[in-house]
Amino acid sequence: MSTFFPKEAPPRAHLYMNHYSFNSPKQLHTRCITTHPFNHRIQVFLPTELSPAIQTALTEKLLNETSTYYHASVPLSLLLTSNFMQYIRNGMIALSIQGGIDTHDVVCLDGKGKLILNLTKDSYEQLGLSGKPSTFHPDRQRYVVEIELNTPAMIPGKPGFERIKWCFENTLITPFSMLFASVDPQGVSLPIEFPESVGATAKTFNVQATPLSNIVIPDATPIRTVGKNDLRWRRLVSDLYEWVGLASLQSDRITFGDNIDPFLCVYSSPSYPILEQQQDPTPSSGCLLEISGFIPSQSIVRILDALRSLLDSAASQKTSALDWANMT
Repeated sequence: MSTFFPKEAPPRAHLYMNHYSFNSPKQLHTRCITTHPFNHRIQVFLPTELSPAIQTALTEKLLNETSTYYHASVPLSLLLTSNFMQYIRNGMIALSIQGGIDTHDVVCLDGKGKLILNLTKDSYEQLGLSGKPSTFHPDRQRYVVEIELNTPAMIPGKPGFERIKWCFENTLITPFSMLFASVDPQGVSLPIEFPESVGATAKTFNVQATPLSNIVIPDATPIRTVGKNDLRWRRLVSDLYEWVGLASLQSDRITFGDNIDPFLCVYSSPSYPILEQQQDPTPSSGCLLEISGFIPSQSIVRILDALRSLLDSAASQKTSALDWANMT
């Protein structure tokens, strides 16, 4: 969605490593996921080859009641109607998808009642509401307007509400092509009713299962047995993280027997631990599940819980073929 600027410096990247139990009452994984109101794509890697029947069952389990969102072309004034104000109070999220994030007007609802408008200079001056210059576009003259729709003042008849409504009905009146989603705290999709004039269509997450055969899968057991403050543990986690990245790209570098000519590729993949009962790496198979769409953070938590349930079930049945999984 963002526009590519070849002269821009790349953003800084950080890798944080932590050893954590999902059963902890702190629920750090939930807090981490919900820091961003929505995502576009989730990848799940399972270190075992799945039959078509199991793939179907797994997909249904991961996406049960979590996969509905809506696409509609709406004016901003629609968000101030009584029905949509109630949706907003219940945690509805929304995002405009027309044009580029650096070149067009962008609208977002963050799921906590905050409406965020990232506008070009012309649109900002036309709107008539106060905002501030965008931190990330100091030379491109963009402005950010934030409106808290969950405050007690945001009710019809109040001066602040009426001013915003007048601006949306008389200045910034161009409809926005937007995605909408509403879920309950457990991540179950809730229906949204739109006026017929906006042409809303319901959509579901797109799920694609890709089998990966003849690959070398690292052994994750040392990560669970080595102390988390140990330098070896950090190296093992870093190497596994790099391997997961290669798997998500379906890279040939994880293929069994891969021996690329250094003249063609100077990249060298890390050395992964192999199963203790093996003397040398052996070819294995895996499955890469990709879920894409307009995915609320609560739905991601629900999908993670479903994946954990699948692993617990495999462990109780002593299914060694499904000992761990990765979700990014």
